Amino acid sequence: MVIQHREAINCIALSLIHKSLRTKALVLELLAAICLVKGGHEIILSAFDNFKNVCHENQRFQTLMEYFMNFEAFNIDFMVACMQFMNIVVHSVEDMNYRVHLQYEFTALGLISTWRSCVSPSQKN
Repeated sequence: MVIQHREAINCIALSLIHKSLRTKALVLELLAAICLVKGGHEIILSAFDNFKNVCHENQRFQTLMEYFMNFEAFNIDFMVACMQFMNIVVHSVEDMNYRVHLQYEFTALGLISTWRSCVSPSQKN
């Protein structure tokens, strides 16, 4: 089973740096699904810790958020997969304090400001 091989999950997470938008979206969908399996959440966060080290990020999820913040360059499938992934990562945790911590990680990387800039002017009111 793939979930038992953390190195495989690490490789899947590292596939986010692939140039194909379709690949990025599929990677996020797969990681989100793994996150919902018992023990999967910890494995996914560990994979993003590994991603942080390998890609020399300052913060976990930094590269993912950079892709997300560059929404003009990405298609809707990637944006939807990204939002679904972030939602599942945050809300598949039972511990409310840890949820808040994960929400803060994304907020500190600019999620709220990016989300606001994605909303069209007619929807801001």
